Amino acid sequence: MRFGSMVLLAWLLRRSGRRQQRPKVVLYGHKLSGNLLEIHRAMVASSDLEPTFLTMDPDYHAQLAGAGVRSCLAGSIASATLLAEAKAVISDHGLHVLAWMVGRSSLKFFDVWHGIPFKGFDADDFRVQHGYDEVWVASPLHKQLYETRFGFDPDRVRITGYARTDPLVLPRAGRMEELERFGLAALPSTRLVLFAPTWKQDSSNRSLFPFGLEESDFLEKLAGECRAHGATLLVRKHLNSGRHATAPPDDVVYVPFAEYPDTEALLALSDLLICDWSSIAFDYLLLGRPTIFLDVEPPFRKGFSLGPEYRFGRVVGDMQAMLDAVRRYLAEPASYRAEVGDRPRQVLAEVYGDRPDGMASQRCLERLRLHLSR
Repeated sequence: MRFGSMVLLAWLLRRSGRRQQRPKVVLYGHKLSGNLLEIHRAMVASSDLEPTFLTMDPDYHAQLAGAGVRSCLAGSIASATLLAEAKAVISDHGLHVLAWMVGRSSLKFFDVWHGIPFKGFDADDFRVQHGYDEVWVASPLHKQLYETRFGFDPDRVRITGYARTDPLVLPRAGRMEELERFGLAALPSTRLVLFAPTWKQDSSNRSLFPFGLEESDFLEKLAGECRAHGATLLVRKHLNSGRHATAPPDDVVYVPFAEYPDTEALLALSDLLICDWSSIAFDYLLLGRPTIFLDVEPPFRKGFSLGPEYRFGRVVGDMQAMLDAVRRYLAEPASYRAEVGDRPRQVLAEVYGDRPDGMASQRCLERLRLHLSR
């Protein structure tokens, strides 16, 4: 309610024509992560734009402020001032009450979304984003999805590449530096296997842990296989899955989104990925490393955006097949390439086109500056 009041106040204040030396840009989403994080980094480096992350979470606001990141708490008086003075909003999710300002003010809106989806969407899911000035997507295939399946005006959909993939293509830090940043450098083994299932989505009774196994049983078996081959198991549940219900086994490390929002950095550290229908797979695709897909029922009410044929790695249908694949790929990483052939490269070309070059965030800023100059 208070956020809505501040949005209305901001709309009234915008009519006064406030000016600032550097255009203020609001970044809005669950966390400063993914596409928003890389665009933020590019803005900070460029110095001609002033980014601020707007959040509804007081604790996260304090966390960002403590890290020296310009942040603003939605519903505060400061948020009304920010939205009154800002030139643009870039979001990777819904807008909540901020959606009321789309089309009702001079504030420009841009969407970068938060992943290339297996999950099916339709035009109703993007009714707010249809009013944005532009949507920035990864490739011609992605653009086609937005136009034919999601109901977007082709003139509003621009191919920039996905900013979140930039550090996967052009790493900024060494492995040991990143392990230390995440508190993982002291692990018995820094060879890492990442298990990252999607959340229950549209299937309320869905378990995150496959093949009819309880969490503890599944993790103990998988961690044992990792340990036997000199690796540590990391478990990353989706943001919407909440915190883990039980304490993990001693040799399992939980890396939840709430505490480790820099997904791409974790992917870069991981030697092998195990997932089901999570969009995280398409980020990991850029690294060319072994990827195991769990052949479980997809939890999507509206079908697929990108279908099962885009699961580019090894698909396994039971626990033993998964453990065998983990054993094989940890012992002989080259065996993965022999098994899957050219499929990862083919999917990479379809999903990203010619844009996985580490420059997507710069192209996003080019589009932003073009609109701000009008």
